[in-house]
Amino acid sequence: MPLRDIQESVQQIASAVASVLRVEVEIADSQFLRIAGTGKNEAGVLRTMAGEDHIYRESLLAGHPVVIMHPGQDERCRPCMHYGNCTETGEICCPIQLDNENIGVIGLLAFDEEQRERLFADVDAILTYLQKMAELIAIKLKEHYLYVEQLHTVEKLRVVMDEMDKAMFLVDQDNRIIQANQRARQYLQLDHDDSQMAGWIDAIRDADAAQSAPKQVVLSIGQEEKTFLFAIKPILLAGTVKEWVITLDDVQEVVQIARQVSGYSEPDAFRMIGGNSPAIVQAKEVARRVAASDSTVLLQGESGTGKELFAKAIHQASPRRDEPFLSINCAAIPEHLMESELFGYEEGSFTGARKGGKPGLFEVAGKGTLFLDEIGDMPMHLQSKLLRVLQEKELYRIGGNGKPIRLAARIIAATHLDLQERVDAGLFRLDLYYRLHVIPIHLPSLRERREDILPLANDILLAHANRVGKKLHGFSQETQNVLFHHDWRGNVRELENVIEYAVNMEANAWVQPSSLPIRTGMLRESSSHSHKESQGSFDWQKQGLTLKELERAAIDTAMQQIRDRNGRKEEAAALLGISRATLFRKLREYGLT
Repeated sequence: MPLRDIQESVQQIASAVASVLRVEVEIADSQFLRIAGTGKNEAGVLRTMAGEDHIYRESLLAGHPVVIMHPGQDERCRPCMHYGNCTETGEICCPIQLDNENIGVIGLLAFDEEQRERLFADVDAILTYLQKMAELIAIKLKEHYLYVEQLHTVEKLRVVMDEMDKAMFLVDQDNRIIQANQRARQYLQLDHDDSQMAGWIDAIRDADAAQSAPKQVVLSIGQEEKTFLFAIKPILLAGTVKEWVITLDDVQEVVQIARQVSGYSEPDAFRMIGGNSPAIVQAKEVARRVAASDSTVLLQGESGTGKELFAKAIHQASPRRDEPFLSINCAAIPEHLMESELFGYEEGSFTGARKGGKPGLFEVAGKGTLFLDEIGDMPMHLQSKLLRVLQEKELYRIGGNGKPIRLAARIIAATHLDLQERVDAGLFRLDLYYRLHVIPIHLPSLRERREDILPLANDILLAHANRVGKKLHGFSQETQNVLFHHDWRGNVRELENVIEYAVNMEANAWVQPSSLPIRTGMLRESSSHSHKESQGSFDWQKQGLTLKELERAAIDTAMQQIRDRNGRKEEAAALLGISRATLFRKLREYGLT
């Protein structure tokens, strides 16, 4: 640890000591290079002390102070080149130590009788003072190296940040960007203009409070609106937030990379919607056909049937796939906030309005898709405003009297309610109903597509078992019967919850009924209800199908399902609730493979 690195500070200490004690001071490093000096020694700073370093060498090697009352005559001075002809009248020196290592020597020198008298008036006090100065020099050197290490760490972090594919920046308590990597400077054009900085941070904080992961935000950069995925994390010190780290990913870049990795230029947006029953296949086919158009879609189905999943698939299959997909639940947001969320507001339009105003979701969605979930719960006065937006294709922010904002987004609405009944009850506008009911798509409940229950259950089981690290082979025959006959009033969402519970509870290789979070009494009730419902809603004779034709169709469907996922015939037997031998006999009987 060379003292030369803090030569300026060492010289200042030497000068301060000399002015206090009124003697001369000399400080050398472990190589006996003079680092600091006062009086005549100042001219020799940063020069070697060869031939004059004997006493310093003794102090350094022994690790203790040395006091020379008569320089030039003391036997310890004999090896010195000035022995017998020394200009000094007295000398006291002591080593400078850092972390048990001798890193230098500090010496006090007298060159006349007056200085000698001051130097030896109280040797013990002088030695104590000298040792304190040696400790001060050591502390200064340690502080210097801690500072250098900090600079090194900061530089390493800067290099790491600049090499990241994500935009990353640090924000202080006043919403100022205090550090940003190259990608952030590029995305936000910080080298050209940072006047929008406060607005960006406010938009990110608002989106963080309103959304669940993955979170996205639309930022106005220059004259362009850009959509980013983002994350914001606090930096805590002693439990107090000091700064925030924000990362951004350009949505369009993420989509392009995903397509390159997958190898598909146009991946099937509906592949995540499980099921091969006629009812769900028909719903997916209608959704595929209308995805490319701009027509308003109304998704109707019970809770848990996957309405938002369908809306996202339609968006991904459309030419708008690279634009934002925004969602709002009309039943979850308080009525007094709904209008400002949808339409936005101008500055000063109401008490608490944010400076500069705020764009609404119609505006933020840009040329993307806006999904209005649970539209049947929208308040009547907002239904009127929504109707005007759909008719005129333009809107105004709250408090806005200037130029209207053009609606460029596609609207997809969804509800679990019967809108016609709401209209008849005076709770929903008839004209809005017809505006939304352009392309209605019915999403079937699990009760309407029971043949999908077991395939969906097996897919969900595999996903959750892999996540928790369990090896589960499937469902026992009794469990399959339970799952197949249950009512599933919560549809796929309920099915997912039930199976996730079972995966956590099951200790065997095959999931047993006892691991399902469904009461036995409820099962009997729902099973009976399902049987009656099945009898009342599906008349085999009216469908023109015999029992054998129904059996053949069920076997054919099960075989198709296992072929789609490269499964085995044993899995088809399990799905059908029959033995492997019975399945093979039936396949031969019906000429199926």
